[in-house]
Amino acid sequence: MSTDTSDSKRQALMKAFVARKAKLGLTLGPSLTWLLLLLMAPLTFMVIISFMSVNSETYSIVWEPTMNNYSGLFSGPGPFWKSPFFDALVLSYAVAAVTTILCLLMAFPLAYFLARRDGQTFKIVIFLVLLPFFTMYLVRAYSWYLMFGPSGIINRTLMKTGLVGGPVSLFDYGIPAIVIGLTHAYFPYMLLSLYASMEGIDFSLVEAARDLGASRVGTLKDIILPLTLPGIISGGLFVFVPAMGAFVTPRFLGQGKVLMIGQLIEGRITGQYAIDYGSAASMFIVVSIVLAFALAFRYVSIEELGGV
Repeated sequence: MSTDTSDSKRQALMKAFVARKAKLGLTLGPSLTWLLLLLMAPLTFMVIISFMSVNSETYSIVWEPTMNNYSGLFSGPGPFWKSPFFDALVLSYAVAAVTTILCLLMAFPLAYFLARRDGQTFKIVIFLVLLPFFTMYLVRAYSWYLMFGPSGIINRTLMKTGLVGGPVSLFDYGIPAIVIGLTHAYFPYMLLSLYASMEGIDFSLVEAARDLGASRVGTLKDIILPLTLPGIISGGLFVFVPAMGAFVTPRFLGQGKVLMIGQLIEGRITGQYAIDYGSAASMFIVVSIVLAFALAFRYVSIEELGGV
């Protein structure tokens, strides 16, 4: 009798375990398949190709491991820090960092304002912020292209009003134009990330600190910033990562004066079908993204990054 009872319990447990695994598989299966096919498979292929070479005549892949792609990134007549790839990489880091800082400085006070107001104000402001994004990214980049340049709308307006006698170099194509274009493109990501963190703040703490004599700077430093750190980090990731690998905006607003890493990779692949070179160069972007996320997870959890 006891043996039959234990067998029946074991079978019931096995059925429950199998049913649970089946439900878990049905729930996670499609997303995992999607992730493996559209992310992991191309990424794995890129890593492999970065250690291979391409025949310059037949454009076929030579399946022989080599490190020439990585060493070739920094080759040139001078030291490695004067190679085109190193210049493009450092410039991409700098542009992405400045873009992230500008987005943070502009989005932080607006997010704080929205977190202290009612839902109707939030809807109106968010609608105005997202209104330009109802159009294609390419169209928005081209609109900034029309704004800048010696004969762009900004310079022509300044000259017609008599404020300047000729085109202002600051509003010409180049790094300032690229930074402005990228800031405009990724500002909503920073704003929404900060708002998600600030929405959960108990602002009675801020009022109590002020009543106890804390200054505005002290309240910001000791209460608001620590509580919004997850939003700052997640917003920084959402801005820095795509800004570093940006291609369309630098191409429109750089006009050949600036060469960022995305343009360099695109030029080599389009002009020479150098997918081996492009894969090796892309690995520096991938490693940068991994390091950025690893650094972020040292200070906040994945739930905090998501605003949970």
